[in-house]
Amino acid sequence: MTSESANTFGRRALRFAGIGLLVAGIVALGLLGWQWRATATVDRVAVTGTQHAPADTVRRLARVDRSASMMAVEPTLVADRVVRHPWVKTATVEPQWMYGVLAISVTERTPAALAVDPQGRPAYYLDRAGHAMPLPDSAGYDVPLVWGLDAEAPWTQPDTVQTPASLRRVLKGLPKADVTDLVAEIELRADDTVQLTTTPIGPHDALPVRLGTGDVPRKLRTLRAFARQVLGASSPTPIEHIDLRFDGQVVTRTQPNDG
Repeated sequence: MTSESANTFGRRALRFAGIGLLVAGIVALGLLGWQWRATATVDRVAVTGTQHAPADTVRRLARVDRSASMMAVEPTLVADRVVRHPWVKTATVEPQWMYGVLAISVTERTPAALAVDPQGRPAYYLDRAGHAMPLPDSAGYDVPLVWGLDAEAPWTQPDTVQTPASLRRVLKGLPKADVTDLVAEIELRADDTVQLTTTPIGPHDALPVRLGTGDVPRKLRTLRAFARQVLGASSPTPIEHIDLRFDGQVVTRTQPNDG
């Protein structure tokens, strides 16, 4: 073997040795990392994003004890437990390995209406999807009142929407039609149809509105246009009832003239 061949062989041997050491180092670090993760524990469960769902209640629902193995935590399962709180709409769970923290981030439901009992006492809030939330200890919301629902606590079954479809269509349609501030009350009738009551508009007092079935967003847009163009203007004959049951039509009843 010539000296040049020996040098080439030596360089190759050193290169392979270096690669071997590098691979061995990576494997060793991987094993150490795996061993560290295997022994990592939950030192703290951090909850963010809550206003009406107490953080301690969220922790109890999560059912993750301190000193539990971080590797044993299943984020999807923990999130599913947390969203069983009636105020929690979504939850994400993220293990923060370096700090021993299990981070739970919550998005709460937004009240869209307030259900009242037959005596007019507040019972619970509803979001636009029809989910019920118990009354919070503090903070109130300026939202329409809903009459005609069961006053019993419906959030005992958190995965079930308790409100009728006709009411859910109205709750979803109010912001889309930009009439949330125009509607003061929503009444669910015995046949599951919905009647609205407006806020006072111009010279008119609060008016009942028979909504009927069909395209609810379209009916609500019609109500908005009618309120701006007719109810907001001065009128010698006050209106006492609005009927939107017939698509594309606004039927009104005026107050009879005295004498």
